[in-house]
Formats: sequence, C-alpha cells, structure tokens
Amino acid sequence: MIFCAKNEDGIPTWKLVLDQKKIVTRRMKPMPIDKEFAVQPGRGKYAVCRAKVTDCQLSKVHWYVYAHNKELFEDIQEYKQHEAECEGFNSWDGLMRWFQDHKIQFADTFRIEFNVVKE
Repeated sequence: MIFCAKNEDGIPTWKLVLDQKKIVTRRMKPMPIDKEFAVQPGRGKYAVCRAKVTDCQLSKVHWYVYAHNKELFEDIQEYKQHEAECEGFNSWDGLMRWFQDHKIQFADTFRIEFNVVKE
C-alpha cells in the first residue's frame, strides 16, 4: 500500500507509520481484517515495513458509532482529535483540509486500522 502523502507538518505518512504515529488510513476500497500489506513510500519503491489490518469499516459508520458512544469519548471534539491523531495529523482541521485538497469525500472512504508487524 502506498503511503506517499504528507501530514500538515510535511512529514511523509510512511514515516509516521514506521514511528507508529499513524495507525489508521482511509481508502476507497475495504481491506479484509488480518490482511498483511507492505508499506511503501511510493509506487515501485521498496517496502519500509509490513502492517496488518485490525479493523475496517465505512468511515461514516465508524463515525456514527464512536461519536455517539459517551463511554468512549467525552464529546465530539475529543473524538475528532483522536481520529486526526490516529491518521498522523495534529488536528481535525488539518485532516479535513487534506481530504478537501485531494477532492475525496471523507464519508465515502473506509477507515482501515492497522498495526506494524515487521520492520
């Protein structure tokens, strides 16, 4: 899987994955849970590590379930900050700006959570 984008600080997402600061990615297609994949800094580039999918849900479904579960998050702002950090961003606004700049509808993506399994 290609991780060549950058967060709002200009840090490449593949580096954030390696540092385990990015544990969620959003993609247009779902991935099966337990699937392992290579983390590549660009098309045709060697993998920097491998990761394994731990959860995959349509983003709008995930948003609804977690945003309305008061046991997990105090309020919607706490949830937004948590999601931004899982994506390797400092803020929700930075994450949303990335989606807008790339003309991707956030609600139409799949939220894929993963763990690095091999460096």
